[in-house]
Amino acid sequence: MEGIGLNWKFIARVSGLMLMLESFFIIISAGVSIYYKETPFPFILSGMITLGCGLFLFLPTGIRTKIHLIGKRESFISVTLSWLLFALFGSLPFFISGKIPFFPDAFFESTSGITTTGATILDNIEAMPKGILFWRSLTQWLGGMGIIVFSLALLPLIGGEAAQLFDAESAGLTRDRFRPRVAQMAKRLWGIYLLLTVVLIILLYLGHMDPYDAVCHAFSTISTGGFSTKQTSVTHWNSIYIETVLCLFMIIGAVNFTQLYFLFKGKFGKFFFDEEFRWFLGIIAVVTLIVTVGLFVHHSIDIRFKDAFRVAIFQVISTITTTGFSTGDFIQWGSFFWIVFLFLMIICGCSGSTSGGLKVVRALILTKSTFGEFGRLIHPRAIIPIRLNGSALSIEVVQRLLAFAFLYIFLIIVSWGVFVIAGVPFIEALGASITSIGNGGSGLGEYGPSGSYAGIPTFVKIYMALLMIVGRLEIFTVLNIFTPGFWKK
Repeated sequence: MEGIGLNWKFIARVSGLMLMLESFFIIISAGVSIYYKETPFPFILSGMITLGCGLFLFLPTGIRTKIHLIGKRESFISVTLSWLLFALFGSLPFFISGKIPFFPDAFFESTSGITTTGATILDNIEAMPKGILFWRSLTQWLGGMGIIVFSLALLPLIGGEAAQLFDAESAGLTRDRFRPRVAQMAKRLWGIYLLLTVVLIILLYLGHMDPYDAVCHAFSTISTGGFSTKQTSVTHWNSIYIETVLCLFMIIGAVNFTQLYFLFKGKFGKFFFDEEFRWFLGIIAVVTLIVTVGLFVHHSIDIRFKDAFRVAIFQVISTITTTGFSTGDFIQWGSFFWIVFLFLMIICGCSGSTSGGLKVVRALILTKSTFGEFGRLIHPRAIIPIRLNGSALSIEVVQRLLAFAFLYIFLIIVSWGVFVIAGVPFIEALGASITSIGNGGSGLGEYGPSGSYAGIPTFVKIYMALLMIVGRLEIFTVLNIFTPGFWKK
């Protein structure tokens, strides 16, 4: 292994730290179980196992030892391994408690949580203990801002180059401006994330959610994860106030957090005039209008216009932000609406946000690049730059974006085929593929907003879980590890 030239101490230290952090949050869930007079044993045992494995990886590297000479290979391996280990050990409370007795199911649920996908194998959510549902929502909150970004707030324990880890996990187009002070920025972003969570908890509590439900739904909303404590999701409360608050914070969670940072610093123009943000809101407005009118004039749906608007705007925002909460099942509305929501499931939120998917900025640049090609065909010698927020993008950025889009669509098609071969129905396989790579939650057919993934083959569950991690880490981070050139010294 020495010939490969990798700094295994750094990889072990980051992985160990992630598990130690996870054990702390598992123990917090034990406290919730004790409060609600449930047995805390599954969480205590899971926390001890996770902490022990974390210490086993972390301590041999030396607590005070500074580890330098960190390259992209160490960063890619560290980030991928950390997310995989976090999902694996996050499965333990589900499995040890016996509430999800089949480990692949527990791994699926844990991975769906930590990647903020929101897909579930549970068919009777309200029968689960409150401690288990709290941990389920907490995994989404931790995965929302990113467990690696969280670890950067503890940079002195890691040592090495924090910017490399930040690059490996956050593949947005705007991250480079923070690289010289990435650890400081990680603390500030987590501070904003925590503040927004607390505000949301208070607002939901004021809307007559009990404190437990308010906390769990705040975790799932700001992270755009979508796990609910109720089988009927947000429909359970039938409250316009709660739906409005959730819509606002789902949008906030799907906005570039570096732009939110500028907003908190008082740079309102930089936030409100950001091109990606304006396109994001524009897509929500246009699609909401289309769905509202479609529901109102649909011959088989008897609904008033204001009710059509209410269910349309919530489902559009929930889908485009990859949250997955539901107040209506678009699968029951007809095939036209399937196509509309399929479009939202692919595009999704903004870069640098907690949402998944292709991202609005990539769709925007691809659109500009396509129209630019028409101009170049007419004027072959013309230089037609692609601009974002008034600045011309380099050829390298556009090429990387095109490569990402190709891989994104390629993985959807390949996974679609794999799922069909494994026995998943054609339409459901397409939805499962898009849901996994885009971390979207809702699928198609019987795996739509009202369904679950309990009945899919075990192989497909494991494949989907791994695909969720690939999508959450923006594809290149994980797939790079499987290229021959990656392992050459």
